[in-house]
Amino acid sequence: MTTHDENPIIKTTTRRMAKGLAIIVIMMAVGAAIAVPNWHNFAKNPPPVSTITTTTAASAGGSASSTAGAGGAAQSAQPTSVQPGTTSITILAGAATQGNPNFDPADDKVPLGNKVVWQNKDNTIHTATSGTGASDPNSGKIFDTKFITAGSTSTPQQLKGVKVGEVVQYYCQVHPYMTAKFTVTAAAPKSGSSASGGASTGAATAASGPVLSIPVGASTQGNPAYDPNPMTVKKGDTVQVQNKDQTPHTVTSGKGLDDPAKGKLFDTSIIAPAASAKVSTASLKSGEYPFHCEVHPYMTGTLKVQ
Repeated sequence: MTTHDENPIIKTTTRRMAKGLAIIVIMMAVGAAIAVPNWHNFAKNPPPVSTITTTTAASAGGSASSTAGAGGAAQSAQPTSVQPGTTSITILAGAATQGNPNFDPADDKVPLGNKVVWQNKDNTIHTATSGTGASDPNSGKIFDTKFITAGSTSTPQQLKGVKVGEVVQYYCQVHPYMTAKFTVTAAAPKSGSSASGGASTGAATAASGPVLSIPVGASTQGNPAYDPNPMTVKKGDTVQVQNKDQTPHTVTSGKGLDDPAKGKLFDTSIIAPAASAKVSTASLKSGEYPFHCEVHPYMTGTLKVQ
């Protein structure tokens, strides 16, 4: 007498196995049909290559600490104010996604002797490193911010070995498809001095004529660029231009960069943040004169001389 079933146990059949394999093959085929046509979209969104954690002590006696992945130290997570004599460049939100605008302006002008800072408005880390890419043997020799954490500002970078007229290319070491450049221009006048029609790098002083302001946020396309606009003055007035934005600007006669007569009637040259410049109307006839910013050519205005 037996106490258990002695019939052999059949876990599956050939027919059932074939059905299972067929299902797996169909699922793989469907997955491939979705993934292959969209592979270029997946490649545009690479995963983060390093992680940075920043901790700030809550008490006054505490200290802040940060950690960074391989490749360099992280910058402070607290944004810093941009001082006169410093050129500010923005790393735009969404810059880490390939194909999006990344550095603003992407083709800037930096006066000789100015330091440069990068403000990271993206939600991931970046660098600004001189050179055309990681394979450039001169990468980082002119400047290298190291890691700039999300929402922070780089330490001011002193440019090494540059000269007037030199075009300096740079890129992000974390996202090497992010590239930009700037041109080194003549040094701005020292604080407290200004050439005729030129800029002063010192703090704006009390105006002695009609005031043309460059508002905060003017470098963002679509924001008000000049105030008032249009501006009406009397012939002979000296217009006081005050840059209240956090990045350099100019007031240059002409409709834009392609205007063959640009800058021939007046040109402030670079006006640093919080600095001022003058535009004389003594040589201008009655009429309307368009002007623009050489750094941000989408910033335009009109000067009406009576």
